[in-house]
Amino acid sequence: MLQGNNPVRQAARHLFLSVAGCCARPSNGVHILNGHMVHPLQPETGIVERMMSALARQVHFVRIEEAVSLIAARTEVDEPVVAFTFDDGFSECLTMVAPVLEKYGVNAAFFINPNFVEGDEAYVRHFTEKVVKSPGKRPLRWTELLELQRRGHVIGAHTLDHALTAIGDEDALRHQIVDCRAVIEAHTGVPCEYFAWPFGRLEHTNEAAVRMACAAYRHVFSQSDYRHYYSFEGRVINRRHFEFFWPVSHVRYFLSCRKSYE
Repeated sequence: MLQGNNPVRQAARHLFLSVAGCCARPSNGVHILNGHMVHPLQPETGIVERMMSALARQVHFVRIEEAVSLIAARTEVDEPVVAFTFDDGFSECLTMVAPVLEKYGVNAAFFINPNFVEGDEAYVRHFTEKVVKSPGKRPLRWTELLELQRRGHVIGAHTLDHALTAIGDEDALRHQIVDCRAVIEAHTGVPCEYFAWPFGRLEHTNEAAVRMACAAYRHVFSQSDYRHYYSFEGRVINRRHFEFFWPVSHVRYFLSCRKSYE
């Protein structure tokens, strides 16, 4: 989740984004921001409110379904439009993220890993410490996901185990991608139409996985190539990574890039 591990590079990047972001303004376009958590160590609702309040002065928040529909229709909008998604399904999404989004009149799509949702203590510890590198985080359980769904949020698929999909084993891909949808639908009782592959960059998947995901889900998402709305020849919607604990100036800078459908 954190950006890089080279201290000098991190410091230079932080300085550039802080300076450039002070003057940047979000560009007209449909922006889908994708996060994971409130804060890696000290999550509290004020962090979410601070980011949302700052962005609300410059962008128009919309529901994720509206943002996806606008992109699918290749709409050119005359203002910065922002929607939200969150990967991995940490419990703070219900307790700290959803209430603030709802205050601003919008929802989010939460991409979950069913085996994390159902995991015992050993699985949860391995998942958070070794797989997603977010020790101490707790999963949203099915009752909590149903509460999010009841409140108008979207539950999407993120593979059963946060599995890398850049592999050649089609049986393993089918299990992680297609079976994931069946498990989610069995618990939620509604169609699961959104899928985002783990790790998010284009090199973290392959053509076979994208083809399989597009056959199983209505919309497939990356977290890469953000200047373009689409990747994989118009089949995958691209999102921009952000986190609530980042400086607002950094997020403002990312939102300033001009996006293209080509």
